[in-house]
Amino acid sequence: MLAGLLCVISLVGCNLGAQRHNTIGRQAFEQGQFPTAINEFQSALNLNPNNADAYYNLGTSFYSMGKQSNNAQWLKQAEELYRHSISLNDQHVDAHRGLAALLIETNQEKYAFDLINTWKERYPTSTEPIVELARLYQEYGDNRRATDLLADALKIDSSNVRVLKAMGHVREIQGQTHLALDNYLRVLQIEGQAEPMIVSKVASLQAQLAQLPVPNGVSPQSTNPSRYGATTPYLQR
Repeated sequence: MLAGLLCVISLVGCNLGAQRHNTIGRQAFEQGQFPTAINEFQSALNLNPNNADAYYNLGTSFYSMGKQSNNAQWLKQAEELYRHSISLNDQHVDAHRGLAALLIETNQEKYAFDLINTWKERYPTSTEPIVELARLYQEYGDNRRATDLLADALKIDSSNVRVLKAMGHVREIQGQTHLALDNYLRVLQIEGQAEPMIVSKVASLQAQLAQLPVPNGVSPQSTNPSRYGATTPYLQR
């Protein structure tokens, strides 16, 4: 009994230590101190070799350095680290997104779609892979397919804020201002006024609609989306 308790205490301590190193590493990464960040993430793995977040963070470090210096070896190392993170946590959203972004960056678009599609097939009732797959289709100009996927996600969870935001964004891109506004208002209904960006979007869309002579009489906005991988890294602490 005592031995078991000591093992549990030791495991908790290792997890907390790994979390601390991940947090410090994330801060170093945000300051552009990549060697320090990598050392911290490696320290997290020394404490907990099965820490999927540390592998993801390491992968994003090498991905960022590889993109900056056009270093194919670092990009390959990033790919391996992302895949290892996923092997430890098959539902790691950021690792899937990071790997898909890297595959697109290295002209392996087909494999990016295959990655997210197979993830979706493994978890048919999860909205996360559906959102990421919709983002991929949006990236490549198929807004209709993206909308259909997000509609499927809303059937699974009609109050999922992430899905509602994604749907609002796609509809906004397509110039469907009323529908986009409905999605964003639903987000505020669920989360309150906690998201300044959504509050700003709602105000902007309402202002657009107030100037229209007829409903939906607005020209479609630009259909040039941001890169799939243009997301803030290191949300894993």
